[in-house]
Amino acid sequence: AALSARVRAVAMSDAPPTPADAQAPAAAESSAPVRFAVLGDAFLDISVGPLDAVPAAGADVEVDAVTQHPGGSALNTAWHLAAQGVHASLYAAVGRDRAGKTLEHALRSESRIAEPARTLAILNYQPTATCVALHGAGMDRTFLSAPGAAKTATLSQLLPDGVDALSDVTHVHVGGFYATPGVHGGLASLVAALKKRGVKVSMDPNFDPKGEWRSNAMRGAIRGPGAVDLFMPSEVEACEITGRDTAEEALEALVGDDRSTSDTPVRLAVIKRGAAGVLAGDSSGRRWSAPACTVARVVDTNGAGDAFNAGFLRVWSLNAENPDVDAALRAGCASAAIAAQHAGAVGEWAPAAAAVDAQAEAEYGEKQWWQKGILACMAPRKLA
Repeated sequence: AALSARVRAVAMSDAPPTPADAQAPAAAESSAPVRFAVLGDAFLDISVGPLDAVPAAGADVEVDAVTQHPGGSALNTAWHLAAQGVHASLYAAVGRDRAGKTLEHALRSESRIAEPARTLAILNYQPTATCVALHGAGMDRTFLSAPGAAKTATLSQLLPDGVDALSDVTHVHVGGFYATPGVHGGLASLVAALKKRGVKVSMDPNFDPKGEWRSNAMRGAIRGPGAVDLFMPSEVEACEITGRDTAEEALEALVGDDRSTSDTPVRLAVIKRGAAGVLAGDSSGRRWSAPACTVARVVDTNGAGDAFNAGFLRVWSLNAENPDVDAALRAGCASAAIAAQHAGAVGEWAPAAAAVDAQAEAEYGEKQWWQKGILACMAPRKLA
């Protein structure tokens, strides 16, 4: 109850309240430590399995486990950033319900996210976003989602003070773009305002369940004054958004010249390809790639892309004007590989920066011949 009293409550039918906390400090100096604000979705994930197939109608199927974990692209990315020692706050919405209290408790007691009780918005008349995942070796992972508060929350509810609420951050990451249509209306203006202040903005769009990939809001996020600095889709998402057939073609469409418009593209795009590794390119013509990191035992790939985001962003943000993209790609792949070896998208197991860097060095650093042989034997276990 004490926690809920401290969390900002927002009624869907009411005007955004005045925050109780004091005015945020002045904008960070260029020499100030990296501080991330992660804006987007927070879900309660429920995992069911393993199953051989989707149960038939009317069936009562026994499974080994039904578990619940915090989830949502924004929450996952903020969680992993904080675990890796980056100051990260989460601006997301939950409902005033049991699922919301479960997420509140997990954020407060298990994560290192900064002051979740101050930045988490509670919507009075919407349920907390929930996703049920059915999984098993003999079937494709199947999801049932009720986006609730994540879908309906607006920017004014997540950020009652507007851009001034982010005056002390150096980077803003938008997670779960398609899961949070309520923020689309003001997102381009927010990004443009942040960029004028020198804040770097990144985005992971995630999957569009409606299949409306090329909305005006998405076009504004990848071209023009409201375009993000760094765009981080999966291969499927990149191809759907650009209308291209391959990741290579999608990369060129995202960062290359488009003769049909004078709008500038995103500065850097990173396309996650699972077992095929990652591709990256910037608007000045430079290109990078990295193979997937070896995974000793795949337990759960849910949220691995968000873990990649955190590993990449941690290294990229150290010098966003002239970043070491190769090192950032390796850190991202290592972070994803560690995540895939644990159940749930996040948890107390989330790796520290030292563990991620050690995994990256073990995978990509110079090796003796016998070490290369061991990794060759493990190659079929590349992260899918």
